[in-house]
Amino acid sequence: MSDTDLYTGREQTLVKHSILRQYLERFAIIVGTRRDTLTYVDCFSGPWNVQSEDFKDSSFSIALEQLRKARRVHQDKTGRILRLRCLFLEKTRSAFTKLKQFTDKITDVEIEPQNKKLEDAIPLILEFVRKGGSRSFPFIFIDPTGWTGFEMSTIAPLLKIEPGEVLINFMTGHIRRFIDYPEKVNQQSFVKFFGSEDFRNKVKGLAQQEREDAAVEEYIRNVKATGNFPYVCSAIVLHPEIDRTAFHLIYATRSLAGVEVFKDAEKHAMAVMEKARAEAKQRKREEKTRQTELYSGEVLHDPIYYDSLRERYLAKSKRSVLDLLEAHTKVPYDQACALTLSFPLSWESDLKEWIQSWVTEDMLSITGLKARQRVPQRGQGIVLVWKGSRERRLVDL
Repeated sequence: MSDTDLYTGREQTLVKHSILRQYLERFAIIVGTRRDTLTYVDCFSGPWNVQSEDFKDSSFSIALEQLRKARRVHQDKTGRILRLRCLFLEKTRSAFTKLKQFTDKITDVEIEPQNKKLEDAIPLILEFVRKGGSRSFPFIFIDPTGWTGFEMSTIAPLLKIEPGEVLINFMTGHIRRFIDYPEKVNQQSFVKFFGSEDFRNKVKGLAQQEREDAAVEEYIRNVKATGNFPYVCSAIVLHPEIDRTAFHLIYATRSLAGVEVFKDAEKHAMAVMEKARAEAKQRKREEKTRQTELYSGEVLHDPIYYDSLRERYLAKSKRSVLDLLEAHTKVPYDQACALTLSFPLSWESDLKEWIQSWVTEDMLSITGLKARQRVPQRGQGIVLVWKGSRERRLVDL
């Protein structure tokens, strides 16, 4: 069975694992240059719905693969051996039994599997992270199967771990379905989840896409404030067979370089996602008609929904950058870059295209470029100087 076949019927998991795999590979190599120990915590390990006998389509197996790869890279280059530590948490007994059977065979990584709910395991996780020592860097993965069990008050101590990064599966589909339910217990659950009592007023009366965006933005604000993260961004993962969001992946970090790595992983995964969605939609059509189509799913796939979302978020991102430039006139390139990357489906290459267009139109100048340097880069103290008028800005939008 091919790797793609392992995700038939759960293509959204393929996209999630693609982002996790791509990110962790570079994360572990980069962080490993400054730290002696990498500590990885999976708060909802499973395994769930895996198709391979060796669990290679599970998040915990993917994490181990990438952490080991980084260890080999550093050992080959410097002779230094990274210490790898993993805590795998799983509350369901049947799934934990499979997890334990898997981890019992591993001898080259420090692994602690625990059959506990996240709510009951916070002190244990904090102690595990502490034992990694001052030269350890923790990465926390929160990937539940629903929208309960990881309320803001529950995960707050994990968000506050410093140094550290967090990746959260924001179950957009569940939240979209339940956000209007009037039952008091449901309302209380959402207050705990968002960490705020006024989120309902912010989404009241909004159309579906606006409501979805508002819910994600509200959650991001609370993650940022709770963990004191300067950078929090999200990646959108679509349902494989219908034009609707399955979930968002919320990434929180204290490093702009981390944002760049995550966004590169997102960009790569979007190509994986559209290919998988094309094949899933074709499979659904063929099952319905009982006829095999002549051309491949990729050839027949209409990317109009994905393209419309990218246009939507690019417009939001560009408008925000222009607001920033107009408000402050002189803006560090790094700050404009961080703002651009905070939106899903919006990448640094887009910002550079906007900058080039504004320079050509004499609406923007750039200070701090080195001799013969034409394209701004992060971390070089480059500043964008806005010269455009409000009227020209409106034309640009």
